[in-house]
Amino acid sequence: MYATASDMIARYGETQMIRLSRPEDRTAETVDEVKVNTALSDASDIINGYIRGRYHVPVAVPPDSIIRATCALARYDLAQGEATTPSDEMTAARKDTITWLENIAKELVNLDIPAAQPTGHDAVGSGPRMSDRDRFMSLDTLRGF
Repeated sequence: MYATASDMIARYGETQMIRLSRPEDRTAETVDEVKVNTALSDASDIINGYIRGRYHVPVAVPPDSIIRATCALARYDLAQGEATTPSDEMTAARKDTITWLENIAKELVNLDIPAAQPTGHDAVGSGPRMSDRDRFMSLDTLRGF
């Protein structure tokens, strides 16, 4: 996971995280960390799906932008339920995050993390090869000189 329940609390406040993680319990005083961690794990999987082609996943040391994106996706996910609906701000943040991830996948946005090695036809050693041998016979050889 790219973010923690503590990251969510730091970004959105403990009260909101209690309400989103325990919407059925209006007297709850603690965050349901299992529920928050599930949403964070799901969000991390979504992010990996977008960046997998360009970067090694999971990202060992995620930059702040990945942590922020994880939190935005998880918050939206937590807000979808029987007792809650994502706010306009949550919906906009999710949309912006998905657009950002699509731009990473399209190579319009770059992350400051190590890139994955190319595979398939882009891999080193799989393209045309150079040789030190003559490719064509000279005209003199063809004429028998």
